Amino acid sequence: MSTPPPPGYRKVPSPIWPFEPHDVMFDVAPEALRDSRLFWVFFWPALSLLTGMTALYFATTLNAFGLAPEEINHDAVFRSYYALLMASEIGFLWWFASWLKSRQLAAAVFDIRPARFGIETGYGLVLFGMSFIFAIAAVDMLLPLLPVPDVPTPDRFNGGGLTGTLLVAASVIIFAPLVEEIIMRGWLLPKLAARMGGWIWPILLSAGGFGLMHILVDVPTMIYATVLGIFAGLARRLTGRLWAPIVLHFVNNLVASLSF
Repeated sequence: MSTPPPPGYRKVPSPIWPFEPHDVMFDVAPEALRDSRLFWVFFWPALSLLTGMTALYFATTLNAFGLAPEEINHDAVFRSYYALLMASEIGFLWWFASWLKSRQLAAAVFDIRPARFGIETGYGLVLFGMSFIFAIAAVDMLLPLLPVPDVPTPDRFNGGGLTGTLLVAASVIIFAPLVEEIIMRGWLLPKLAARMGGWIWPILLSAGGFGLMHILVDVPTMIYATVLGIFAGLARRLTGRLWAPIVLHFVNNLVASLSF
């Protein structure tokens, strides 16, 4: 015979499962995504940011060790940073995938294949166009309200020679969209959606985290990335997969790189 609930007990219903049948997370065990330990929700995005900071530290330290400031070869620092960045991101993805595999989540989080290539690519392109317009407007409206000095954005392609240019192109245009979308829209967004039982707040929260990951670049980039994150979250929600957010992110980084 089961023990009756204590007086005043009220069963709290579980959040609604937010994933529809076309979503790559639909068949994932709810308990795997609704793990109560919030630490892991934000640990992996924070670790991804830390890998970039660590790559910059080691690139600067290794190339400037024992040298006076005027003797530092900035092209060498430039090349070393992007080479170390991609190496650290590969290591990060391997560790992240191993951790997810032990929780039966790796296949869903890392599944970047489109189910409907043309439609999902179209979503990514259309939502990129919308995000570009709204992100530029947000920067123009918010930046004058913030006490931020007017510092020109550095030209990532102006240094390091051909090798540096190729490393930047591989890192910024190809690696960054892939890694950041796996983390933010493959992991963080569905994790928050599963815990909250909806999409609005998870999309906004994951977009805010995405913006904060870019604060080390500058404040305008942080604002821009936050808006971009909202539209990437919408792409993930509408298509149920990562392909459309990756296309959106890829095209954005390509356009940004070509505009330097």
